[in-house]
Amino acid sequence: MPSPIGHALGGAIVAFAVGTLGTAGTVGTIAAAVAPDIDFLWGGHNRETHSLGAAIIAGLVVYAWKRNQRLAVAVALAWASHVLFDWLGSDDTPPLGVMALWPLNSSFYFADAYVFEAISRRYWLDNFFTHNAWAVIKELLILGPIAFIAFQWRARHRSRRRGRG
Repeated sequence: MPSPIGHALGGAIVAFAVGTLGTAGTVGTIAAAVAPDIDFLWGGHNRETHSLGAAIIAGLVVYAWKRNQRLAVAVALAWASHVLFDWLGSDDTPPLGVMALWPLNSSFYFADAYVFEAISRRYWLDNFFTHNAWAVIKELLILGPIAFIAFQWRARHRSRRRGRG
């Protein structure tokens, strides 16, 4: 499962793709992509917060608070990117996968795709630092170019709109 850096890149990709969120909206979207891991605080990782239901709830909360449909959609999509990335990632702690379809069901889903490495929390192991460093580098190599392309696309789109005005 990706690191917070990988999830933050997912949120940035969503923010750039949705666009016109401003700095606060972009930061909020990035925070939404990392937020599902709050479940580490109560020891229920990969459960309800790692679901499309939670993504929809997050979007609805933002819409009720800010009355900004674009921001609400961006937050929901960023949250959902976390679910997608964890589903595509490697998992070595049972239960494997994510509770992606909560509240419709509480089954765990795992893609067996191993696109992203599992981030180790076992700091006492000899390969803790090298494994996690490689996992983050792999995330940067996969998601960094996508984020860069989305950023460039958004900047080009913004400059064209200014040229017409």
